[in-house]
Amino acid sequence: MMKRAISALIMLLFIQTALYAVEKNITVTAPAQAEIGQPFLVSARSENSIERVTISWQEKECVLTGDNGTFSVLLGTDLKNARAGTSVLRFICEINGELLEESREIRLIAHKYPRENLKVPPEKLTPPANLRKRIKKEAELGRSAIQTNTPGSAPLLPLLRPVPGTYSSVYGKSRYFNGQFKGRHGGIDMRAALGTPVKAAAPGRVVLTGDFWFAGKCLYIDHGAGLMSFYCHMSKVSKSKGDEVERGETIGLSGKSGRVTGPHLHFSVSWRGEYFDPAPLFK
Repeated sequence: MMKRAISALIMLLFIQTALYAVEKNITVTAPAQAEIGQPFLVSARSENSIERVTISWQEKECVLTGDNGTFSVLLGTDLKNARAGTSVLRFICEINGELLEESREIRLIAHKYPRENLKVPPEKLTPPANLRKRIKKEAELGRSAIQTNTPGSAPLLPLLRPVPGTYSSVYGKSRYFNGQFKGRHGGIDMRAALGTPVKAAAPGRVVLTGDFWFAGKCLYIDHGAGLMSFYCHMSKVSKSKGDEVERGETIGLSGKSGRVTGPHLHFSVSWRGEYFDPAPLFK
């Protein structure tokens, strides 16, 4: 008799737990694996109303806003920081005042990137001592900008190409300037004659503009949910910090300012400061 009672109690608890799981069901969509340096889209959805979603990836977080009950974000990993192996993606969802977590393991795998040799004037290879303070300050401004973390969701895909030109250099290349290794290319270079209108790839808010020694005339746009786009080497920036821009809106003109070998537009995207390949986002 006692065994039957215990069995019945266990069954009741199991049913209650199962019903609770159904009631609080959260569907997470994420890839099982991703190549280092390549972007991927993840999302969470529930049959019940999700009040708030925080995502955690690579020890960084951002708050997502929903679109018809779906909370999505573009993620990626930076060649400089990521290593092959398994990383955990976490969705922390608030439903009916309760915090529920769903996690997925994503296996990061290596991706091969080419080498690039570039020639620049000697004075552009190693900055003069009197400019190092300026360059350090500009780098700090850029690092601060790409850490901007406002609530949002993944933009409409594909992104809009900022200029129509073909690629002259791709993401991830090992870059050698005058034979010296200077790091990996953190974006893509797009051919653009001087004065070509540069368009915003997605809606957002301008968080930084400047005329930097390396990047030349440049502009950073915050798209929300940790996603940032960066446009540089322009001849003119036509927006100011704080301006709201729409997808396809002209934000400046292409040029050859900063450390360049010729006129083009450099375009980058990052999530919470981690730069990844923007090219797949145009397809």
